[in-house]
Amino acid sequence: MSSVSAIWLVCCWLPIPIWLALRDSARFKKNIAVGVTLPREAHGDGQVAAILSGYRRRQLACAVALVAVALAGAAAGSVRALAGSLAVCWSIWVLVACIAPEVVFACANARLAALKDERGWRRDGKDGPRRVTVADIGAAAQPRTRTSNAWFLLAVSASMAPALFDRGGLPVYLLSAAGALATWAVFRWCYRDRSEAVDADGALTLALTRIRRRAWGRVCLFAAAAFSLVSWSQLLFQGSPTLYLVGMTLPAAALFVASFATEMRVRGLQERLTKGSGEGFYIDEDDRWVFGLLYFNPDDSSLMVNDRVGVGTSVNLARPAGKAIAAVLAFVLLCLPLAGVFIAEELSAPVTLELSGQTVRASHVLTSYEIFVGDVESVDALHRLPDMTRTFGGSADTCLEGDFSSEEYGPLKVCLDPEAGPWLLVRTKGSTAYLLGASDPVRTTAVLEGLGASEH
Repeated sequence: MSSVSAIWLVCCWLPIPIWLALRDSARFKKNIAVGVTLPREAHGDGQVAAILSGYRRRQLACAVALVAVALAGAAAGSVRALAGSLAVCWSIWVLVACIAPEVVFACANARLAALKDERGWRRDGKDGPRRVTVADIGAAAQPRTRTSNAWFLLAVSASMAPALFDRGGLPVYLLSAAGALATWAVFRWCYRDRSEAVDADGALTLALTRIRRRAWGRVCLFAAAAFSLVSWSQLLFQGSPTLYLVGMTLPAAALFVASFATEMRVRGLQERLTKGSGEGFYIDEDDRWVFGLLYFNPDDSSLMVNDRVGVGTSVNLARPAGKAIAAVLAFVLLCLPLAGVFIAEELSAPVTLELSGQTVRASHVLTSYEIFVGDVESVDALHRLPDMTRTFGGSADTCLEGDFSSEEYGPLKVCLDPEAGPWLLVRTKGSTAYLLGASDPVRTTAVLEGLGASEH
């Protein structure tokens, strides 16, 4: 399978969980459907049902179209001449997959909000929509158990422990520990004490608040544990490419499944517990949520707020920091096509290898190695690449670069084209081993002759 086909296949399933979560938004939870709060009498209204039904159909069509495009991209990825163009198309597809379902949501939200105004279901004050921030002080004052910080510190320690046995994988262990530490920081920063008030029922508020807090703590711990598992996979499975791949991807997959299951379970509980609300007094904060997606409340000093449904959080765009965060996220999304351009460059740029004076230079895009000839202890020409496991670097059909590990040769600094042998195994006096090979075999042979080597 080509590298381009692989990146399409890795992402082709992403529209499915997005569709499941957004389709679920059409079911009333806390009196809210597609971001619009409606009274009990409107839950079974025919026009409301028609809008929600049309919304579900459009979300399904969007998901089907996105998956079909991804599968077509994976099929076309086997054509080498299309690799660069398909890499750029893939990055654009990711951007569309992130935005298009939300646009469908926003359109349905606008239609339902217009119907809400038309039917007189908006809870207005004398001078227009009421702008009230609601908090249940009694619920907030209730004693509660919070996920212990010790669990997060344990995850950070577990992420770094493999470094005691394998210094070569230190970059991976440091990144994993940083990820676990960031999870703890996010938990402490984003964990909200605001109660989940829906109406005047204090018992219901307490139940919903406990559900959210427990779920939020569970998701954060899942994430911290996943980072520590990545570290141990790096240590235990370096000798087996298959087990290494499984060990690196399984924690991420397990985290996603656990987080998604937690989100859907919380939504289900919110739906079941609030079925009887929506009559008399109930909370309506629609005027604070633009299209039901973006929170804007100048009267709220909080930067992070709870999403009204599920366990997620949102940024308060009325705060200067909130605007800055939103701008950064928007910039990252709009820069996604540049990732495709970079991948296309990685696939098309040749690996170079040359002997210039007393220096051997190997380079490819962002990777570059320079070896002083006087430091070379031995050079062997290999006509077969050894089985290697990537520890830190990149790999594609036309290039392998970075740090790799091989049972036969140990740790290796690699910069080569796997499709153009022979390849040079260069060992230096500092016990560093390099595996090098240009995209043009003539260049590799020229360096080989310049250094002198034995063949294997």
